[in-house]
Amino acid sequence: MASTSATEKPGGIVQTSLSLSEDGQPASSAGAVEQKPKKRSRLRRFLWDSLDKSPEERAFVNKADWFIMSYVCIAYFVKYLDQTNVTNAYVSGMKEDIDMTGQDYNLLQTMFTSGYVIGNLASQLVMLKVRPSIWLPALEFIWSLLVMAMGAAKNLETLLVLRFFIGLLEASAFPGILTLLGNWYKPEELGKRSSIFIATSAAGSMFSGYLQSALYSGMNGKHGIAAWRWLMIFDGIIGIPVSLYGFFAVPDSPTNTRAYWLNTRDREIAKQRMEEVGRKPPSKLTWRIVKESLSMWPMWLFPIAFACHVLGIRVYNYFNIYLKSTGLYSVQDVNNIPTGGFAYQIVMALIYAWVSDYYQTRWWVVCIACMMSMIGTIILSVYPEHNHAAMMAGWFMTYGETGAGALVMTMVNEACSFSSEHRIITIGWTEAFAYAMSAWVILFAYPSGDAPKFAVGYELATMFFAIEMIVVILIAYCMKRYPPGEKSSAAG
Repeated sequence: MASTSATEKPGGIVQTSLSLSEDGQPASSAGAVEQKPKKRSRLRRFLWDSLDKSPEERAFVNKADWFIMSYVCIAYFVKYLDQTNVTNAYVSGMKEDIDMTGQDYNLLQTMFTSGYVIGNLASQLVMLKVRPSIWLPALEFIWSLLVMAMGAAKNLETLLVLRFFIGLLEASAFPGILTLLGNWYKPEELGKRSSIFIATSAAGSMFSGYLQSALYSGMNGKHGIAAWRWLMIFDGIIGIPVSLYGFFAVPDSPTNTRAYWLNTRDREIAKQRMEEVGRKPPSKLTWRIVKESLSMWPMWLFPIAFACHVLGIRVYNYFNIYLKSTGLYSVQDVNNIPTGGFAYQIVMALIYAWVSDYYQTRWWVVCIACMMSMIGTIILSVYPEHNHAAMMAGWFMTYGETGAGALVMTMVNEACSFSSEHRIITIGWTEAFAYAMSAWVILFAYPSGDAPKFAVGYELATMFFAIEMIVVILIAYCMKRYPPGEKSSAAG
């Protein structure tokens, strides 16, 4: 057997002497052989999880990323473009054109949220019967047409009806995409991809601000159409080709996919990968599964955590209104300044994703994100509105927690991996509950007349971030001590 000796020379240089193995070849140091590959493997895994896989699996994951991630990112970008354009439109002429007063802005948000709540769980249940490759793109196509119709609205009532149905249809996107990602990616891959797709929501909000600013400068009044109406028209047009691409790109699940871009071997690899992590293929939804879901802790803890996340980050939706109320900024500035917050949001979301995937833990990353935004909401609560520098710092800090929502939903995918049906139901119910809470809380938390200081809203956001941290810690404990799959297996 080969032996190795090493002596350290001045300057930290190590001189190693190698004995020969039985075949006459020099035998390497075990440390040199094992440690360097291990370090390289850790680095590759941190940079991108497919780099330390076998060539065949790496090729498969890269192909899945190309089609699945390209669609979900662009589709969610469009979804958020269409969801948040009302904020930009409101401060760019819509308020005056439609004669909006008092709580009318919040009513628009509430109508959207009401449709969103109804559509969340309903869409998830439909996806158990209808292929996601048909359902998700079809709804995006229809809501894009409705967004364009908003550009022709003449009164508040029309806008309210359209916003309700846009919310109803857009509700399919977030839980549907998370379910799709859970069908194809392993736990060590999910955090990054969930956060990347969530980050595109910030990109959509950024683009909406820049687009509205450009339209206000260059097309306001062109052909007798106000800039905010042009925004709706352009947003709707952007969504149509994306929805058509979805019919081709969305691969359903590994056990029933018809995607043209997957060959026979790809489908075998996909099935094997999900079997390795214990993720079950879809089966028939029964009342037993529904009742079983209701008896498990994920059905109750995840909705509370995610509701606190949604209610906490609602605060920065009113940044534009704060800026406009100060009288210090032009319409272009009111649309452009908040985009800095969305840029910060993207950076932080990606950091959360890479760190949580590398360490294969989510809860403490979520807690750090909550604490960062809590500092912002505390600043907004404590400092007077005329301290403009402090208020601006506080507003921008509130954007930092958004990426944590992707990690909470990644935990849902991981906790419920034992059953596709439990996973679909829990994801849908989690988001539906969060937006049901949001529909009424914003009405008294952020009255438009309170601008430039939403004192109640700031304090509530602080409270929600604190509760989110507590519940996420409890979830992490339950995932370790009471895995829900064990109860399901025992019941079966």
